[in-house]
Amino acid sequence: MECKIVEYGDLNEEQKKQAVELFMEGFGHFMTFSKDEKQKRKLFQEFFHPSLFLGYVEGEKVLGLLGIATSKARPLKFEHDICVKYFGKWKGAILSKQMNAIFQKQVVKEPKELYIDVLVTGREARRKGVGTALLNYAFGLDGYDTYSIEVFSNNQAAISLYEKSGFVVEKREKGSLMRFWGAGYPIKMKKQRSVVEG
Repeated sequence: MECKIVEYGDLNEEQKKQAVELFMEGFGHFMTFSKDEKQKRKLFQEFFHPSLFLGYVEGEKVLGLLGIATSKARPLKFEHDICVKYFGKWKGAILSKQMNAIFQKQVVKEPKELYIDVLVTGREARRKGVGTALLNYAFGLDGYDTYSIEVFSNNQAAISLYEKSGFVVEKREKGSLMRFWGAGYPIKMKKQRSVVEG
């Protein structure tokens, strides 16, 4: 079966829903701003950046999702008008402001650095090379020589994948309050493009 990596903006409507489902599977437990799961999914369908989110597609099914950030943009933006549309004037405005303080914060400053903002694969696609294929796609993008990612210490499977892909630990934030979410503490990892890769 044919496998390809497709920009979110080029996915069909059903595939966009699948991409959002993958995002919710991997990161939904952090999205506590509403208990209305259906509404949250509709919201994210409109918020995903059309070219900074990419889906790993096999046949017609999205099996993996990659979100990349540059020094100029991040893949997830809580647009004010859309937040207001779904949550009303006051809650929507607060939601937009608070979530963008997190998701629009600059994560890399150098133009040649790429940040892996989101990487998630479906349960049925794990340990089948989907995550590696998405990372390799990111490594193959022109104009970048440094790649950064942040992972929680309890996510040993992801840490192993990143280490196998050439990432090394840059910083362990053991004092982070994020550990109270139950996922461990954040670990920042970095990879430099080698001369052979370049």
